[in-house]
Order: sequence, then C-alpha cells, then structure tokens
Amino acid sequence: MGQEARALPPPGEHHWRTDMTITCLVAWAIALLLMPILFLAWALESDRDRAHRWRRSGLSQQRIADRLGCSRWRVRQLLTQA
Repeated sequence: MGQEARALPPPGEHHWRTDMTITCLVAWAIALLLMPILFLAWALESDRDRAHRWRRSGLSQQRIADRLGCSRWRVRQLLTQA
C-alpha cells in the first residue's frame, strides 16, 4: 500500500545503480587480487630498501633505526650501500 511501483529503465538503457554496483565489484576484485602481491612485496623488502625509502621520505637516521630496531650506525651503513 505505502510503496510506489519503481519504473524500470527503458530497454537498452542501463540503470545507474547497476553500473555503480558492477564498478564497485570490479574495484573490490582488483583490490583483493592485489593484496597478496603487495603483502609479498612488503615481506620481501630488505632493511636496506626500507631504509632508503624512509630516508627519501624525509625520516632521520635515528627514526629509521627506531623503526628497524637497530642502531643509527647500522642505518648509516645501510644508507651508504647502493
């Protein structure tokens, strides 16, 4: 009684909610497929690579040492490696 009948879109014309749902499903599928790859890349990244990345982003040697759980001297050695 209190519900109105919803009009269907004309034949050949997509409904925006259907398009949005498909787009969301595709985005979620891509995200879920990329998660293991990103996790693997993170897990295999060496301390040297992390130190260089964090240094490029502006972290100090002491801050990098704190994150890696090592001495500032060790970070300095890692950063001098190519």
